[in-house]
Amino acid sequence: MPPVVLFDLDGTLADSALSIALALNRLREGRGLGPWPVARFRPLISRGAPALVGASLGLGTHADADADDVAAFREIYAAIPGSPDDLYPGIAEALARLREAGALLGVCTNKPQRLSEKLLAESGIAGHFEAVVGGDVAERAKPHPAHLRQTLAAMRCEGQPFAFVGDSSVDADAADAAGARFLWASWGYADADDLARRGTRLASADYLASSLLAAARA
Repeated sequence: MPPVVLFDLDGTLADSALSIALALNRLREGRGLGPWPVARFRPLISRGAPALVGASLGLGTHADADADDVAAFREIYAAIPGSPDDLYPGIAEALARLREAGALLGVCTNKPQRLSEKLLAESGIAGHFEAVVGGDVAERAKPHPAHLRQTLAAMRCEGQPFAFVGDSSVDADAADAAGARFLWASWGYADADDLARRGTRLASADYLASSLLAAARA
């Protein structure tokens, strides 16, 4: 049976922080606010767009932006082109190696479907995945395990054991609830201190394919 692997997108496959920061700073500029450095946005990215936009507009750490502000952010963000440079080092090579070994790959992300498909296509890795399920088309988005199961169903892999590669507590919670092996992409936007204890820590994407394939052979 080929290994089945699901991936988060932002902070796992791609470093979207630069584009997200550019879009949010344009939104801030329109509200008369000064720009923030990219580093200030990074820890907010895993929280989802309403919380990310709310914090970026100064509404408070736990205050969600309204639908109009979120839509304005996504419109600006969608106009920013992606490229293979958005991928973390070693990701393209790891995905190619996994596919060559027969692995079945999917993307389970809370990023909206249209933006997810756009990023995957423009970064050149869309062809590696059997299915992509964004947060706005998920029946129940991560951290609910139904999002992972919906992605497996779209891949025609229901009921098969699988691994989930992600960078945040949202991903770890989803993997735990779904009974999946969790691999922590430590190069991403880690939002908790205990992720190394909740799964296999990957120091870089160079270890991604070898870790997954070794586990599949065990």
